[in-house]
Amino acid sequence: MRNIIFILIIYATYISLGLPDSLLGVAWPEMAGDFNVGYSAAGIISMTIAICTVISSLQTIRITKRLGTGRLVLGSVLLTAIGLIGFAITQNFFLLIVAALPLGFGAGAIDTSVNDYVAVNFKAHHMNWLHAFWGVGATLGPIIMGISLNNDYSWRNGYLIISGIQLIIVIILLFSLPLWKQKENVSPVESRESTSSLRTVLKQPGVIFSLLSFLFYVGLEGTIFLWGSSYLIEVKSLSVATASFIISLFFASVTLGRILSGFITFWLSNQKMLLFSEVFLFIGILTVAFGTGSILYGGFILIGLGCAAIFPTMMHETPRRFGERYSSAIIGFQVASGYVGITVFPPLVGTLFQNFNMNLFPIFLIVFTIILLGATIVIEKGRTVKN
Repeated sequence: MRNIIFILIIYATYISLGLPDSLLGVAWPEMAGDFNVGYSAAGIISMTIAICTVISSLQTIRITKRLGTGRLVLGSVLLTAIGLIGFAITQNFFLLIVAALPLGFGAGAIDTSVNDYVAVNFKAHHMNWLHAFWGVGATLGPIIMGISLNNDYSWRNGYLIISGIQLIIVIILLFSLPLWKQKENVSPVESRESTSSLRTVLKQPGVIFSLLSFLFYVGLEGTIFLWGSSYLIEVKSLSVATASFIISLFFASVTLGRILSGFITFWLSNQKMLLFSEVFLFIGILTVAFGTGSILYGGFILIGLGCAAIFPTMMHETPRRFGERYSSAIIGFQVASGYVGITVFPPLVGTLFQNFNMNLFPIFLIVFTIILLGATIVIEKGRTVKN
């Protein structure tokens, strides 16, 4: 019973990671008016959060060695709560950028430390379910903000409500600290390499392909998030409402797919799960590229189901692929690589769409998937030769 409560607390921590992730997009039209800035200013906020997240993810394991995972996660969720409160109360756009700093630093530390902790201490199904709970948080955030805005409350109330939820999770984490320490006594962080430089990490066989996998996979996800609806409207001639609904089906299928993947891992290995998922993703992209009408619904559902297990499975495979000694440091670089991908690729391909044609959307997704599949095969072949 104690272990069940503990894993539920870890899941709640990942809900807290997802809650703020999609708030800015929902609230920004109102926020831009209040701060008297252009719509493009949202990019400054999102870029600030992303940069802080990358920096934090690269330093997390070093800090974990000093504080322990439990205290680091506690402090990181508290940082996100402070950042959200800052968003809610500031009257100045510059201070909004300042408030984005703890939000980014907290998110990077939560993402890296919890993924590392679960990869080392729990089975693959828990990793899939963990990331499903991120989807729960990412879904609840816009719902809470939408309810606040639709009931004539300010977007500030939405941020305050989410910060209140974060503070409740902080209190729960405070009382759960002995549970984190108990697990760390079984697999002490101190026995693992936590201060590796990028050069040391890249010397490990297959790591560079792992970082490429995270770079292109998360870049692919971000490209779908940002440009999927525009592709359906401009190329497939769907209405805005229909395109939005299809993209929402993609998000729902990712979350549902992660729940189902958790059960599938009881009889399917991580390696097979990863390969099947990438093939599924490829088929889904082809379906969207050549499909029309109702087929597009199925295409994006297939893409979502294909995406579902890829990130959590790659993360859970890290200790097996590269050994526990370096897995902590490698996970930090993997998280950072993923955030670089979602920061760089969506605006980059958007520029190409603008200068050339929106028909390039599925072509980029296919190229990203081929790179991802190729990197997966190379890593597994490397392990076979090594063994």
